[in-house]
Amino acid sequence: MLLRSYVFRAGRLPVDVALVCSLLPAGLLYRYLEPAGCGARKERQIRSGLQMIMQKTPNCPLNATVIGEYLLRLGNGQGWQLTATKGVEREVGELARIMGLATCESNGYPRLIFVRKVQEQAEWEDTLSRQNKNMEGDLRDLGWEAYDLRVLRVWHHSDTPDLLCEMNHEEGVYEQRILSMRLALYPIYQQVVDSGGLPFHAGLVQHGDKGVLLAAPRNVGKSTSCRRLPCPWLSLCDEETLIVRDDEKTYAVHPFPTWSEYFDKRSNKSWNVERHVPLAAIFFLEQAAADEVIPLGQGEATACINHLALQVCYRYWADIDFAEMRSQRTTLLENICQLVRAVPAFRLRVSLHGRFWERIEKVLP
Repeated sequence: MLLRSYVFRAGRLPVDVALVCSLLPAGLLYRYLEPAGCGARKERQIRSGLQMIMQKTPNCPLNATVIGEYLLRLGNGQGWQLTATKGVEREVGELARIMGLATCESNGYPRLIFVRKVQEQAEWEDTLSRQNKNMEGDLRDLGWEAYDLRVLRVWHHSDTPDLLCEMNHEEGVYEQRILSMRLALYPIYQQVVDSGGLPFHAGLVQHGDKGVLLAAPRNVGKSTSCRRLPCPWLSLCDEETLIVRDDEKTYAVHPFPTWSEYFDKRSNKSWNVERHVPLAAIFFLEQAAADEVIPLGQGEATACINHLALQVCYRYWADIDFAEMRSQRTTLLENICQLVRAVPAFRLRVSLHGRFWERIEKVLP
């Protein structure tokens, strides 16, 4: 960590060297560097050692030049820097536009570094292996492990918070390109779950400074209910949300993209995912002849939340092994148990022409 901090403070190393340095565990770098003195001598040794690492696999995507960077910050203080390299600048830029993210300079947030899996040869790994080792072998030798999500592979290492996102969608196939962008949320969602939050299948609406989740499976009426709300209610999203918990164990909720807008309609909509509101209550929708609000006990609320949280998570867990999925499901359920102790949940019966929002307003804390 000290070595990595020195490289960024020096500010004189090439961008590609600094990129590799930030990705590699400090312990690995010491294999290539002799004990260094101060000043120019230390910088020369750092530069020489990093160049040696990069020369091992000259076509490795870790050598890619940074094209653009975007910052995502959440209400609990978590954040990520989305870093685009040559070959994926279109996809990362489009993802940033969909999520309403602004460009940024390098900062202290963990990075999701997006690279393009080389496609010029039918078997690009074989080409690299003839030079020495392939990219996958080198990364695994260095202690990196990967989640393979088919059109996206996420590389992670226990010694660094930075992640390498290797995009592998077929060029020119719209649905695969959108899917790779959607799957890029997997490491973000996973780290939110690790910190006590969860992704959730629901619409997010705002009344004053309070966030309200309208939850239901597809085709029950979430989107319609969100559109029916009058002023001063605001509809922030109608399908996917991210609940985060801060150090004080209070909850906020963020709107996230409705990806079906892109898969089904090829939409150009965007969502301000950095916007967040305190989570006041969760309502589970039912179609009914008359509007009614019914409080839920913690057990029933836990079951309902778990069902709709898993609807989101299974989209990202489809290709992980059973043991990892079981561990993640256990953590998710623990988070939900904490959530229902802090946030009230209700069953909301909604009629076709009623004023269901008035029922909600009466029970908001």
